[in-house]
Parts: sequence; C-alpha cells; structure tokens
Amino acid sequence: MKTRTALIIAIILGVFTYTLPLYAGDKEHHIKEKTVLEIPVVGKITTSTSSYLSGCRLKEDTSIKMHNTLIKIVSESDGKSTEVILSNLCEEVQWQYNEDSDTFSPHSFSDLREMKANENSNHETHIDMGSDQNDIDELPKMVREILGYEKNINGFKARKVVTSVYPEDSDTRIIVEEFYTTRSQALTKISKAREDLNQKLGYDEDHVEGVPSLVDVIYESIKKDKEWARPDGEIVRFVIRLLDEDDDDIFTMKYDVIEAETTRYHEDHFALK
Repeated sequence: MKTRTALIIAIILGVFTYTLPLYAGDKEHHIKEKTVLEIPVVGKITTSTSSYLSGCRLKEDTSIKMHNTLIKIVSESDGKSTEVILSNLCEEVQWQYNEDSDTFSPHSFSDLREMKANENSNHETHIDMGSDQNDIDELPKMVREILGYEKNINGFKARKVVTSVYPEDSDTRIIVEEFYTTRSQALTKISKAREDLNQKLGYDEDHVEGVPSLVDVIYESIKKDKEWARPDGEIVRFVIRLLDEDDDDIFTMKYDVIEAETTRYHEDHFALK
C-alpha cells in the first residue's frame, strides 16, 4: 500500500513539474563585459555586454557608445547603439530586432546559415588570412612570459601573460596583457554556450564575436608557426597598448569581465522589450 501511494505521489509530482515553465527551476549564469578603445582622431569607444544563460537560452545585450563630441553631433543616435539577441540552442531559433516592424522576429538557425552563405557569395573580394610555410620568418620579434602566480583581477584569481611585440623597422612596440581564471562557473558556461552557438550558426574558426574569440583566433593563427601555451580557463582581462618611441600610448584597448555570477532563474532577464 505504501509503495502504491508513493508511486501515485511520484506521478502527480512528475506531471506537475512537467507543466512548469521550462526554465523556471534552472540556475542562471550572468556575466558583464566592458571594452574600452582609445583611437587617434576617433576618440574613445565603450562597448558593454550583459549575457544571461539558463538552460538552452542565451541572451546577449550589447551597447556601444562613441564619446567623441563631433561623432555624437553628426550621429542620429547621439553616438549610441544597442543590440539585443536571444537564442535558443536546443530549438535552434534566434530572435533579433526588426526595425521595420519594431518587434523581435524569430529566425531559425538554418535560415541564418543560408543568409550568411548568400552574403558571403555576394562579396566580390575574399581575403585569405591563412599563413604559408614562410610566415614564421615574417613574424616580428616577440617576447612572452607566463607569470607563475595569480593576481586579483575584478574579484577573480587570474594568471597573467605578458607579450611584447617589436615590429621591424619601427620604433614602436606593442604590449599585450592577458589574464585567465578557472574560478568562474558562469564565465565557463557562457563561453561554452557561445562556442556552441557559433558552431550551430555555421561560423568558421576565423569568426570574431567579441574579445575572447579574437584572442582565440590570434592564438590559432600564431600556432601555425609557433606552439604557444597559455593558462587554462577563461580570459577576464585583455589589454593591448601600441606605444611610440617615447613609450606614450598611440592606441589602447582594454577588455574586462567585471561581473560573473550564478544565481536563481530570473524570467525578466530573458524578456525581449
């Protein structure tokens, strides 16, 4: 009798659970990223991205701000732009904003792959970024060091890599700093979801979607000539500085993961407004 009662209760609970919203019981992973570029003439550009992942759903909310006064004056949007994209990796559907209808429209991954293929076929110029066997002789002098201790970066324990690049026939040099952490579940989960999304959308290995993928492309390109190791984990800070002969900044780019947390599910974080 007890066994039968327990079975009935289990069935009732199972049906009840099945009727709940698909993601209501899931954890939610959230990260916030910020990239700041300082470019001569153009000025300062800030990009901020908030990403949310729960179950199969990945939402990316990106804003770009141009700080140059002249650009803000001539821009219809005061130098600001935003983009919100929601993807369901299981159902292979992505919602994008449609300016004509002022609504978010769903697109299947297969349709998006076809659109991308058509766009590529309509381009008359194709740039081959591949390297040949002589590329190793053309690479500039590079000095690289992986530090053996961890630093605290935005609350993350991270390993640091410093690379100095010395272009030939130039008094300039480039300093690149990378910081990697293995201590953030949210960052790891969202990085994997982005990788899965790019694969499902049919992007090749040279596709760049944000600074972390840019770093991956750079490493893959260099590995064709030099086998470079790097620390395990995800990148939480990436800095590039182009210096003149007086070691003054000509160009800078700084990327930071400023938040990364795993919390209970929040339905409003996945709403499209």
